[in-house]
Amino acid sequence: MARQYKLARKMKGIALTAAAKELGVTQPTLSGWESERKTPSIEGLIRMAKFYGVTTDFLLGLTADNDPRPDWLRPIAPDILPVLHETPVYVLEKGWAFVDAVEKQLRFADGSLLPVADVKNVFLLPPAYTLTNPPDRPPLGKNEVVSLDEVWVEPISSDTYLREQLRGWYQVRAHYVENKVGQRFYLDFYGAKWLAFSEEASD
Repeated sequence: MARQYKLARKMKGIALTAAAKELGVTQPTLSGWESERKTPSIEGLIRMAKFYGVTTDFLLGLTADNDPRPDWLRPIAPDILPVLHETPVYVLEKGWAFVDAVEKQLRFADGSLLPVADVKNVFLLPPAYTLTNPPDRPPLGKNEVVSLDEVWVEPISSDTYLREQLRGWYQVRAHYVENKVGQRFYLDFYGAKWLAFSEEASD
């Protein structure tokens, strides 16, 4: 269900802080709903449905009606990027990036930057988006990751082979996680490039 809450908000094209204000809740509360740390009341569910323009059945995962994902596969208009501050987006030519609306640029995992004015072919999901079967439990929150010594990592990528090569057990360091052969995932890109679990994922 939490995935549906976030999908609906992304369809609306509104940032977490602004959505929380419109829904009459705090940002931590809405973030908790979207990460399954908290559960909204019935009134909160109804407010989300009305504000996001979807059904409560959609938010509960009971129907595909109003499913925004087909729109996610279309390019984003660059002029809405400022609304997506700190949201991961997919640039066709370069891969995943975070939107930095303050500096009006996209920040990539390799440290490179791209001015918003130069952005072309940017998506909320890669056009050929596919994932291996996800674990049957919620991923850890970022704060939970840093409290552990070791986590199971599931990369987020449209490349099936790459995902299979990089998934596995990683040691948690100060700003990244690292496996036995030195491959790293940085905490700055948690939720965009990778997700972590406390137990080994089911194949």
